[in-house]
Amino acid sequence: MLRHPDTSRARASLRVTVLAHHRVRTDWAGGCVSVQRALVSPRGDACAEWTPGARIIRTTMNKLAPWLPILSIALLVWPPGAAAAPAAPSARTSPAATAAPVPSPAVQAPAPAQGPAPESIPVPEVARRADEVGRMLRDLDAMLVPDAFIEGIDKRFPMVVQRIAAQSQETDRQLGAEPSGAMLDALTSQWQAVRAEMGGYVNVLAQRATALEGALKRLETLQDTWTRTRFEAQASRAPAPVIGRINGVLTAVSATRTGTQDARAAILVSQDRYAQELTRCEAVLERIARTREEQAGRLLEPDSAPLWRAGEFTETARELPAQMSRAREADLALLRRFAGEQGWKFFVQAALFLGLLTVMYAARRRVRRWAGPDTSSVRAFERPLSAALVLALLATPWIYAPPLPRAFVALAEILALLPAVRLMRPLIDPSLVTWLYVLTGFFAADLVRHLASGAPILERLIFLLEMLSGVIALTGWLISRGWRSARSSPPAGPPRAVWVAVCAVLGAFAAAFVIGAAGYTKLAFVVGGRILGNGYLALVLYAGVRVADGLVAVALRARPFRYLGMVQRRRTLLEQRAHGVLRWVAIGAWVVLSLQYFGLWTVTVATVRSVLGAELHLGSVAISLGEILVFALTVAGAFVVSAILRFVLDEDVYPRLNLGRGLPYALSSLLHYFLLLAGFLLALAALGVDLTKITILAGALGVGIGFGLQNLVNNFVSGSLILFERKIQVGDAVQIGDTAGQVQQLGMRACTVRTWEGAEVIVPNATLMSDKVTNWTLSDRRRRIDLTVGVAYGTPPGKVIEVLLGVAKAHPQLLAEPEPTALFQAFGDSALLFVMYVWTDRFDLWARTRSELNVALYEALQAAGIAIPFPQRELHIRHE
Repeated sequence: MLRHPDTSRARASLRVTVLAHHRVRTDWAGGCVSVQRALVSPRGDACAEWTPGARIIRTTMNKLAPWLPILSIALLVWPPGAAAAPAAPSARTSPAATAAPVPSPAVQAPAPAQGPAPESIPVPEVARRADEVGRMLRDLDAMLVPDAFIEGIDKRFPMVVQRIAAQSQETDRQLGAEPSGAMLDALTSQWQAVRAEMGGYVNVLAQRATALEGALKRLETLQDTWTRTRFEAQASRAPAPVIGRINGVLTAVSATRTGTQDARAAILVSQDRYAQELTRCEAVLERIARTREEQAGRLLEPDSAPLWRAGEFTETARELPAQMSRAREADLALLRRFAGEQGWKFFVQAALFLGLLTVMYAARRRVRRWAGPDTSSVRAFERPLSAALVLALLATPWIYAPPLPRAFVALAEILALLPAVRLMRPLIDPSLVTWLYVLTGFFAADLVRHLASGAPILERLIFLLEMLSGVIALTGWLISRGWRSARSSPPAGPPRAVWVAVCAVLGAFAAAFVIGAAGYTKLAFVVGGRILGNGYLALVLYAGVRVADGLVAVALRARPFRYLGMVQRRRTLLEQRAHGVLRWVAIGAWVVLSLQYFGLWTVTVATVRSVLGAELHLGSVAISLGEILVFALTVAGAFVVSAILRFVLDEDVYPRLNLGRGLPYALSSLLHYFLLLAGFLLALAALGVDLTKITILAGALGVGIGFGLQNLVNNFVSGSLILFERKIQVGDAVQIGDTAGQVQQLGMRACTVRTWEGAEVIVPNATLMSDKVTNWTLSDRRRRIDLTVGVAYGTPPGKVIEVLLGVAKAHPQLLAEPEPTALFQAFGDSALLFVMYVWTDRFDLWARTRSELNVALYEALQAAGIAIPFPQRELHIRHE
C-alpha cells in the first residue's frame, strides 16, 4: 500500500506529541515546553502537501495546543481511581494551585498557598527584580551573622549557670542559718539583679528570634513568588538565560532560608536555656519571700532558753566553742570566696582612699585661709586621714556587689567608727564629749555583736549586756540633767524633744533586755538592736556630710571653678545650697539603710508601689497616685532646671557677652516660659494624657478663649511683645499715668512698678502697650536737673552765672558732657531770675544730687555776697 508522505509526517507529528506528553509526565516544566514545540511542524511550508486526513489531524492538534499544558498538569495530579470517584472541584482552586510538587529538582509547581496566591513577576522585570532580591538576600545573610552581644550571650551561658548555681548554694546556706532582715533584703536585691539580667537576655533573644521569623516569612513569600514566576516564564517560552536566572534566585532564596531556619533554631534554644535560669531566679526569690514570712510569724515565739533556767542556759552555753569555731570557718570561707570574686575591687577602694587622702593633705594648708578658722570645713580638713577613710568606707555599698559577707561588713563598720568619732569631736559642744565617747562604746559593742552573730549564745550575751548598760547610762543622764536643770536659775536644760527621745530609747532598751532575757531574742533584736544600728548610721553619715562640705569648699576655690563669675560673687550661696543637697541625700540614705536594717525595705517598696498604683476612676478616665506624683515632680523639676539655667546665664554667660540692653532678661524669660511649657507637656505625657486630644481640646476652646479670656490673652501677648521690643526693662524709671517709679518685674500678665514712695503697683501689660509711658532710662540713665534761683536787683548777672557754673563743676555726681549751662532767665517782680541746667548719670541719686546742689548754691551765693531776695509788698494807708 502506498502511503502519502504527508501521512508519514502527520504520524511523526503525533508521535512527537505522544513523546512530549510522556516527557510531561516525567518532567512537568520540560514537557510543557516540548509539547508547545512539538505542535509546530518542523517544515511548515510543506503543509499544503498533506492529505485531507492529516490536515484535519494537524488542525485539531493546533486547536488543542493551548490546552495541552493544563491537560498535562491534570494527568500529573490525577490520583489513581479518580475516574471511578471524581472529587468535586473547589471553587477557589485554580489550575496552578492544584499542581503538587514533584521530586524533580529542576522545576517545581507552586505549592498550595494559604490565602491569596502571590503575584508572579513579569518576564521583562525578572532581571531587575533578581538584582533587588540579591541585595535583600545579602542583607539577610549579614543579619544572620550574630553580633558581638549575641555571641557574648551564648559564650556567657556556662559562666551564668555556674554563677547562679554557686549563688543558689550560698543562698540556701544563708537561708538555713536564720538570716537577718538586712541579709534577706540583700539577697532579694541580689537575685532581683540576676533576674533582671536573665530577663534582659531573654528579651534580646526574643527580639532576635522575632526578626528571624519575619525574615523567614519574607523568604517564603519570595520563594512562592519566584516559583510562580518560573512556571509562567516557562509557559510563555522565555529564553533559557531568564529561566536560569530565576532558578539561581530560587536556589539563593532556598539557601538563605535554610540558614535563617538554623539561626532561628539556635536562638530559640538559647532563649529557652536563659528562660530556665530566669525560672530558677523566680523560685529563689519566692523562697526568700517565704523565709521572710516565716520569720515574721516566728517573731513572737521564744527561740532560746530564758536566763532563769540555768540548766537549759548552761547546756546551750556549752556549745559556744563549737559554734564559734564553725562561725569562724564559715566566715573565713566566705571572705576567701568574696576575695576571689571581687578582690580586684579592694584596689579600687584603696585607690579611692589614697586619692582622697592626697586631696585632704594638699588642701589642708590652704583651706584655713580660704574658709576662715571657724567653719566646719576647716575642722574636717584638720583630720585628713579620718576624713578620707570615712568617705572611702561610705562608698563600700557602691563598689562591691551584694550580698557582702557578714564579717566584711562588720569590719568595715568598725573601721569607719573611730574616724567618724574623731571628726565629730570638734563639731559638738564640749560638755557632750563624754557622752559621745559613751555612745561610741555602745556602737563598738554592737558592731562586735554583729561580728559574733555566727555564735547565737555569744551574740545574745553581748546584746543583753548592751541593753543593761544602756538602761544604766540613760538613767544616769536623765538624773544628772534633771539635777542640773533644777539647780540652774532660771531652770534650763535640753529641749523637750530630746527628753522625749531619751525616755523612748530608755524604755526600748529596758523592754529589749526583759524580752531577750525571757528567750525572745529575735524580738529583742528588733526592739533594741535596731536603735543602736540607726544611731551608728546617723553618726557616720553626718561625718560624711561634713567632709563633703569641705570638699565642696575646696572645689569652689580651685581651678577652674574659681574663675566662674557665679563662684566669685555667690560662693557662700553655692556652699549653702550644696550643703542642703548633701543633707537631704544623707537623710534619704539613712532612711533607706534603716529600712533595710529593720528588714522593712522590701515590704515598704511593695506597699509604696501598691499605693502609687491605686487608680481613681472618673468615668472613662483612670488616674493613679503615682501618675499624679510624677506629674508634680516633673513640673517642679522644670522650675528647678529653669532656675539653675537662668542663674548660670545671669552670673556667667551674659556678663561675658556684649548683649543689648534688656536682651539678657528677655532671653531668660523666654527660656523660663519654654522650659515650663516643655515640663508641663512632659508631665501630661507622664500622666498618660493623649496630647492629640489636648490639641483638639485647645482648638475647640479657642473661640471661648478669644471671648472669655480676651483680657488675659491680650496681657500675655502684650507681655511677649514688651520682652521682644525691650522698650521697658527691669530697673527702668517710668511714668505711667499718675504712677511713677521703678520697674521691679515683668511677668506674663502684668509688670510690677515700685513707686518712689515705696508702694508696689501692678500694671497690666496691655496698659503698657496702649497708654503713653514715660521711660526716663530707655536709652541711658542720664537725667537733667533744673535749678532756678533769684538774686536781688543790682547784682551783676555775669557774677551770678560764674557762681552757678562753679558750683556745678565742683559737684562729683554731675557730668562734664553735656556741660552745665547757666542762663539769665527773666526779670522777676522782686529778683533777677537765673536758671541752671546740669546732667547726672546717677538716676537713682537724682533727688539727692539736686538737694546737694541747692545747698552748695546757697552757700556759694552767701560767700559771694549775693543776696537772695524774698517777695516784699509795701502797704500805704491813707487817712482821708
